[in-house]
Amino acid sequence: MATKKAALKKATKKAPAKKPAVKKTAVKKPKTSNLDRLVAADVIPQANIADQDAKVINKLSAAEVNTLIKLRKKLGDAPFATKASTRPNFPV
Repeated sequence: MATKKAALKKATKKAPAKKPAVKKTAVKKPKTSNLDRLVAADVIPQANIADQDAKVINKLSAAEVNTLIKLRKKLGDAPFATKASTRPNFPV
């Protein structure tokens, strides 16, 4: 019976401790402003944007900016004449 207990003790040895997982640090992209995203998506023209307008545009939420970009894609490209003006070419 003593040999059975000794055999059980040997069989139930603790597993070696696992090394802690190495945490991967995510590389953060520099945050793009709402104005830059809307200009890149051809939603608004870069020319003639006042500082006050830029501040208001940059206060929009990410969901609002995404909606404006999707709406521009659905409506298609803006006519050349309206790209030169500051009047928006999407429903407000």
